[in-house]
Amino acid sequence: MSIMQGHAYALRMVADVLDDLEKTRIANQNRMRSLEQDGLGDLKEVAVLAGIVDGLAKLEHDALLSLQRTVRKHPLGPWVKSNVGLGEKQAGRLLAALGDPYWHGLHDRPRTVSELWAFCGYHVLPAGHTTFDSQREVAGRGQAGGDTDQCGHNDQRRTVGVAPSRRRGQRTNWSAEAKMRAYLCAESCIKQRHSPYRKVYDDAREHYAEAVHGTSCVRCGPKGKPAEIGSPLSDGHKHARALRKVSKEILKDAWRAAKEWHETQETGIAA
Repeated sequence: MSIMQGHAYALRMVADVLDDLEKTRIANQNRMRSLEQDGLGDLKEVAVLAGIVDGLAKLEHDALLSLQRTVRKHPLGPWVKSNVGLGEKQAGRLLAALGDPYWHGLHDRPRTVSELWAFCGYHVLPAGHTTFDSQREVAGRGQAGGDTDQCGHNDQRRTVGVAPSRRRGQRTNWSAEAKMRAYLCAESCIKQRHSPYRKVYDDAREHYAEAVHGTSCVRCGPKGKPAEIGSPLSDGHKHARALRKVSKEILKDAWRAAKEWHETQETGIAA
């Protein structure tokens, strides 16, 4: 096991513990709130439940501190610290979902940026093909950052592309967790004026200001009536596209930082 893999396993473990405690605390907090709203707040059992929730919150805090310490020891800890808005909690969970951003563990080789994007569900599919997909077909694209409703990267074909999405009962070959974590990191970063990713977001919003749909869109149309081809994007759709840009940029930077770390390790071994 490599040094990066060892750190990745440790980060995955503490991130899973934090996730479990957070979900359990929220579920019981909601249960307690529901009892109070029903006028049962004076019951002895509710007081016991409140004590349990407080205990879970303390354990969750301890798990968060453990995650933060693990991130600081991680080879990409300096990258996390240097980026305003990422934060150790969000970035730690993202790195836990990614493993090694640069190394393709299944094939034991370096992976490309587009392969990392595809692993996180940030690749592009042909229009009308939004769920079951093959990364082998799309991983070679995306180096230029292809986004939804944009023309394909093959200039001779000029096909319209869409983002993949999950549907109940259908399997995907990309990580929904990694996609969510990258998206949450993007949301956190754009709230910080001095974050370099805020400019990525602002530039993307300007780029998509006059964008129109290249394919029908259920996001922008009323239920049962998707927005038609050629119609303007809604503000929500523009926001989602801009966040997608930021998410991909964060993943690219994580890949670059991991690549630099691997090259440094190789140089040290060679010396």
